[in-house]
Order: sequence, then structure tokens, then C-alpha cells
Amino acid sequence: MRIPADFPYQHTPEIPGEDQDMKILREDKWLMNTEVRYQLVERRSQWHLTMIYIAIDNPLKLICRKIDTYNSEKKAKTFAEIMMRGIRKDARGTLKTNRDGFHFCDN
Repeated sequence: MRIPADFPYQHTPEIPGEDQDMKILREDKWLMNTEVRYQLVERRSQWHLTMIYIAIDNPLKLICRKIDTYNSEKKAKTFAEIMMRGIRKDARGTLKTNRDGFHFCDN
């Protein structure tokens, strides 16, 4: 493939990564005790699948990973269930977060 001379290519110099770029790999021990859930959002007739990892001991600590987009809701739910069963540590889904751990005040 030939690239035209007037192609607006922005060259960025190669520089070493920063320490925060590898932060998730250093702090991945908490991912062993997480509840895995999924989120489906419809945008422009496409279903976007996001996997959510929620820490058991601290529900405010979570990671969201965008997976893929699907044409139908049924197909997206099928892939989400399959991925959720394959990703989570416990096969029966016994690791659950405390839903009452947020203590919201209605006043």
C-alpha cells in the first residue's frame, strides 16, 4: 500500500511509558476476589457490551472493560452470559458484593 505524500500523518516520538500506565498490573491481586457483571447499552441500534469487575471488600473499587458491539439484544445477552461465566473466579457465582454497603442518605 502506498501512502500519499499529502497524507496528514502526525508523527509522535517514542518515549518511555509512565509509571501509572502499568498500575493495573501491579494492583491486580484484588481482581481475584471480584464479582463480574455486565452492562448492555443501546446506542444507534447497536448493543454495547461492557464487563464490570467489582471488588468484594470495597464495592467502590471497580473496573469497566468495553468488549464489543452487537446487532441484537439477544445476541449481546448471550455473549455477556458466556463471558461472565468464563471470566469469574467462582463457577457458581457465590462471590457477591454487599448492595447495602453504600449507605445513601435520602435527606
